[in-house]
Amino acid sequence: MLPQEHNEKKERIINSSIQLFSKKGYDATTVNEIAVASKVTKALIYYYFKSKEDILDYLVQSLLTNAKAITMDFIHVNIVEMINTGNLDILPDRLHFSNEEAIRYFLINAHDFYKSVLDYALKNRATIRILMHESLKGSKHQNALFQLMNFAKSSNDNPIVQTITQADNDFMYSNDMVSFQFFFFIMPLINFVSYYDEYKLLNSLSDEQMQQSYLKSFQIIIDSLVSGKDILLRNKNYST
Repeated sequence: MLPQEHNEKKERIINSSIQLFSKKGYDATTVNEIAVASKVTKALIYYYFKSKEDILDYLVQSLLTNAKAITMDFIHVNIVEMINTGNLDILPDRLHFSNEEAIRYFLINAHDFYKSVLDYALKNRATIRILMHESLKGSKHQNALFQLMNFAKSSNDNPIVQTITQADNDFMYSNDMVSFQFFFFIMPLINFVSYYDEYKLLNSLSDEQMQQSYLKSFQIIIDSLVSGKDILLRNKNYST
């Protein structure tokens, strides 16, 4: 079998799994049904994946890997570059910008970054809905969704933390910032893409209207963190 044919068949297995997991649920879907839907043999499925669970693990890791790549692009091109040019100084409780133009530049790029994240999440909303369902029903994959918290954890194995601290070692995530990012940035995004199609249908909205409305809400949230030439990372009245 040619490499291209291998890739095409693996892609069919992955896409069929997503469709079946979304429609029937992970537990109710069998490997035989995946084989029929993807028009391959069960043996070929087991050639690529050790088990049905391995397919779901693959979906989770692919989602996280690509989301991490989008985030790291933003970190390198914006935060690290602004630190290196003297336009941004990271203090323990805030991002301090050299002038108003610098903070405007950062906010524009932050908005573009979040739009990229939104676009990626919408393209993969079937997978996200699967993870949401698994999380709510308390299955063995219930913690898969919480792996997204790794983006905000202040740990040595977090590439985001490593990259920023190499540029400015004052950077750190506080406990309230981790909580804020998860419940006010990550989970709203998860909820939005999970209920996107139903909400759009019920309210007769276009894709553009839906996405612009959501991005405006994001803008309100990030603007609320701005204080002069600073973006606050920690509430000074909150003990971490």
